[in-house]
Amino acid sequence: MSSTFPAPTPYDAGRHDGWTAERQRVFLEMLAQTCSVVAAARAAGMSRRAAYRLRMRPDAEDFRRGWDFALTEGVRQIELVAIDRVLNGEEEVVEREGMTVAVRRRPCDSRLLIHMLKREDGRGESLRQVTRELAELRGVLDGLVDRLGGEAPLVLPPENSGIRGNL
Repeated sequence: MSSTFPAPTPYDAGRHDGWTAERQRVFLEMLAQTCSVVAAARAAGMSRRAAYRLRMRPDAEDFRRGWDFALTEGVRQIELVAIDRVLNGEEEVVEREGMTVAVRRRPCDSRLLIHMLKREDGRGESLRQVTRELAELRGVLDGLVDRLGGEAPLVLPPENSGIRGNL
């Protein structure tokens, strides 16, 4: 995962207890795993306060970008775990006298299922809003082209935009 973060810039280079490139790497990787600034700072041997101070420095743009990316990745991982639990439930190991006697699946908590469904419904509404805005924009562009007496060029969304269908 460390190769996906921006290259860290050592800060407080003259100090043995400063934000070295290695400490930043450890911090960002732990932040991506836990979404916890406290846990990430502890793993890097730094304080939460020092992490926030570094984030606020004007010359720490790479660190801020890495921080934002790490949180995005962490949230994405949490969503994937939640989706897996919604679809597959949770594995429960039954032990007696120190021996595993059964492994069974329990359905997920219904609150998690409801939360995931609401989240997906919100995403659907966001997509509908974007589609409406694109249609309005297309109408404005068509009006401009008509006024200029030309023909509208065919514009396709980028392949990775997630937009499908006719604009």
